[in-house]
Amino acid sequence: MDDIDRKILNMIQEGFPVDRRPFRIIGEMVGLNEEMVLNRIKALKEKGVIRRIGPILERKRLGYESVLCGLHVEEDKIVEIAKAINRHSGVTHNYERDGELNLWFTITAKTKKEIDTFLADVERRFSIRIYRFPEKRMFKIKTYFPV
Repeated sequence: MDDIDRKILNMIQEGFPVDRRPFRIIGEMVGLNEEMVLNRIKALKEKGVIRRIGPILERKRLGYESVLCGLHVEEDKIVEIAKAINRHSGVTHNYERDGELNLWFTITAKTKKEIDTFLADVERRFSIRIYRFPEKRMFKIKTYFPV
């Protein structure tokens, strides 16, 4: 990764251009053409530096529900259960942690009923209990990794 890659990564985190051709604009700012920027981003994605590029939407303003979930999963079942959970398109931040509750994820859906139905299906399928931690108050953080 060179200085131009670092500049591109900082730009797409901090001030992604809202334009029909955002990568052309980024290119102009770093001295490359649009195709070169896209090739660099593709290479960074292939290396695992970039997972995805997308918006962060305000789910409440869109009328969506969300809940943080934690569960205890036996070590030999973590991958299988995580994959089953990830099948729901509204699942984000699915990760393993140390502690009694060792698998955590957030699920967002149009209705609470959709969330409850999905979680109940997973619980039934794997004979596990998923603990729900509904939002009490939002503390908005800004995630930015200067590179």
